[in-house]
Amino acid sequence: MLAVSAIAACAAVWSNALALEAGASGDSDLGGRQFKILSFDGKQTIGSTSFTVLRNDSTEEIKGETRYVDGERDSEDIRLHLTGAASTPTLDTYQHSFFNADGSPLMLDTLDAKSGDASCTSYRQGAMKVRKSRLEVPADTFAGASSLMMVGESLRRGIRQIKFHAFACVPGPEIFGVDTSIPDRPEHWPLYPGDLIRLDMRPDLGALNLLIAPFMPTMDAWFSPADNWNYVGGEFDRYFRGPHVLTVQVPPEYHAQQK
Repeated sequence: MLAVSAIAACAAVWSNALALEAGASGDSDLGGRQFKILSFDGKQTIGSTSFTVLRNDSTEEIKGETRYVDGERDSEDIRLHLTGAASTPTLDTYQHSFFNADGSPLMLDTLDAKSGDASCTSYRQGAMKVRKSRLEVPADTFAGASSLMMVGESLRRGIRQIKFHAFACVPGPEIFGVDTSIPDRPEHWPLYPGDLIRLDMRPDLGALNLLIAPFMPTMDAWFSPADNWNYVGGEFDRYFRGPHVLTVQVPPEYHAQQK
């Protein structure tokens, strides 16, 4: 009985923390944040990512640049439409470019949410293969870093069950449902300090989960209540059937020391 009471007490404290932190103020996007890219075992730094976020009255643009120590790099460009201060932005366009160490293109993923036009392009041994589709794009569809920003905003609003759609090349263009919920208590992640929550953001394929899920991109994302519910790292596949890597935010106090 004591153990059950202790668990219940912890859950209650965590629930109160959720309510308090949902109204926190402060920096609430990826703009200006720096992340290390680590090998799948977390033992080696293999690259770094930086984000910039540009806003005007009606649009928000997220730019992500990732460079690997072997010379490869990724470039992500996302444009969102802003409908109002109290409304969740909607996706306009998404483009993710992957480059080899010599600068030649490796892959290109694109989506125009208004038209539904999507493409997944790969370059292998001098040959280009393009997969195109015209998709039905739900209004709650996001891609790449915009998914992380949307989840962070939902957490700040106190939403405990987060549902949305995500675009991915697997290897052709597809849109999948994602359904994730906040755990009852925080966790500790060896790669980043503090009490964090971990969200499993794998696609929800319904009855096909057991058959297809092992072949789908995977992502575990960590968010910090103490940092206004911002994304602080996670693990994911760099691209479909690509290397599995970790990413972790460089703590803000470290940036301050370097300036």
